[in-house]
Amino acid sequence: MTTAVPIPKLLPGDPDWLKVMSASKVSAMLGLSPWESRYSLWQRMAGRIDPQPDDAQKRRGHYLEPVIAKWWHDQRPELGLRTTGSWHHKDRPWQVVTPDRLVVRTPRARKPVALLEVKTAANDWEWGTPGTDEIPVYYQCQAQWALDVFGLDVCHVAVLTSYLEFREYVVHYDAEDAAYLRKQALEFLASLEAGDAPDIDDHDQTYEAVRQLHPDIDGTDHQLDPQLAADYAAAVTQYGAAARAKKHASARVIDAMGNARRAMCGDDHYATRQARGEGTPFLVASRGLTQERR
Repeated sequence: MTTAVPIPKLLPGDPDWLKVMSASKVSAMLGLSPWESRYSLWQRMAGRIDPQPDDAQKRRGHYLEPVIAKWWHDQRPELGLRTTGSWHHKDRPWQVVTPDRLVVRTPRARKPVALLEVKTAANDWEWGTPGTDEIPVYYQCQAQWALDVFGLDVCHVAVLTSYLEFREYVVHYDAEDAAYLRKQALEFLASLEAGDAPDIDDHDQTYEAVRQLHPDIDGTDHQLDPQLAADYAAAVTQYGAAARAKKHASARVIDAMGNARRAMCGDDHYATRQARGEGTPFLVASRGLTQERR
């Protein structure tokens, strides 16, 4: 029997959403999400900054989700798929998930036997061999959290890659991982209750959150702590040096490539030459390369 209890569907920014830890928040809570930092999540759940707006990636996922789910179902028509809303664990109302689909034993059945998460990917290098659980760690966290809420053993993950390839992965429940996630979630929720915000980190969303927290300019001066001033000056200097080093290396790569489109080293893609209209080609680093070096 499932350990999950249905609840009204939660939307980001709703008062009830602010009080719970949902599957979509777990990786950010751990500092593993590319889209949300631990700091920005904390500020959002504290109600100090707005929920994240829809972006192109979220809209793409919304439109493609039914198609990817249908592809997965077409591979095993003997099973049934159910769209669903939000659920919490029967003993832990703060532990919430809104699965993409419930997998049931037959097309007419209602009781879930597994979960299905549906994804689109622009980061193919983070996805391993189909049929395994080699998926990005932030989706691993989401799947484990969802399985823990439902008391189920298997979460299927269907993905459409950037090359329009359908793939399936399978995540199995790990009780030790689930217990760790619950412990971290309780500590995070307790920090919200205590008003103890996480430290500022180098995530893009942390910078955006801090900007939102201080939207006004009052015309005054502020005396920086000497160490903070030194850290900032050093970072600006290093950034300039890094930008010059990148331009130097880019010029060398373009020269080495000649008229080629892609720069490879073995099987690894490093950069692509692109042009806008009739303009002069320029060099764009591989997204996989920049992700590994961020």
